[in-house]
Amino acid sequence: MIRKKLLVWLLVLLVVVIGWTVFPAAGFANVPQTDAVPSVVDSAGLLTDQQKKTLLARIQEVEQEHGVRIGIVTMKSLKGKEPKAAADEIVLRDYANGTHGGMVLLLAMSSRDWYVSTDSHMRKIITDEEGFPYLSDQFLPDLKDGNYADAFMAYVNTADMMLTYYETEGEPYDPIVEFSLLSLVIAICLAGLIAALAWSILMGQLNNVQPAVSADDYLQRDSIQLDESKDTFLYMNVTRVKKAKKRDSSSSGSSSCGGGGGKF
Repeated sequence: MIRKKLLVWLLVLLVVVIGWTVFPAAGFANVPQTDAVPSVVDSAGLLTDQQKKTLLARIQEVEQEHGVRIGIVTMKSLKGKEPKAAADEIVLRDYANGTHGGMVLLLAMSSRDWYVSTDSHMRKIITDEEGFPYLSDQFLPDLKDGNYADAFMAYVNTADMMLTYYETEGEPYDPIVEFSLLSLVIAICLAGLIAALAWSILMGQLNNVQPAVSADDYLQRDSIQLDESKDTFLYMNVTRVKKAKKRDSSSSGSSSCGGGGGKF
């Protein structure tokens, strides 16, 4: 009897162990891990192994310091998709697990398209109006010259700087704010001195000119004689421009994402 009960308990324990190992695996097999997508996906093969390793290490530093996701994705072709739609899809699907936002730089080599997409959180830090133009200006020269590793590093370093500025100042980075008021005052003073010097030199060269006693002395009498006066209408040119239709946001990307792009 004891042996029979012991056998039953062993069978129950075996069923529990098998169920614990099999059913959770089946239940969570389709749940992606938060770090499943690496920060650099170089499908176009633009980077060497060492360049990719260095870039990944730098991105990891920035991501851990600021609690964001920063992606770089290169593709051979967009396969008919618009750059914005493709980049928005990637950032929302693969890089949306950052605590304070995510962004991705997408390159399509066949069409020479580039696009930076920021999610709704990152869009508040790197704004479309001031932040994005500054960001793109930092990596575009190297990108156009084919220095892809340098371009990607400039993209990451600039994003790091702008994130640090936002955390320190509590507002998005604006290049105009960085223009020093003291520099403006110095520039105005220098311009005034140069203008005064030029004026004094020109006045010194006019030593053979004497001021007139009255305004009539400046007139050259009988220098012109008007015989006839009339107005003639020649022609009128009318130009019509067709009003552009509003694009469907569903085909051009997510309205919640920011950023921009172009050709390189």
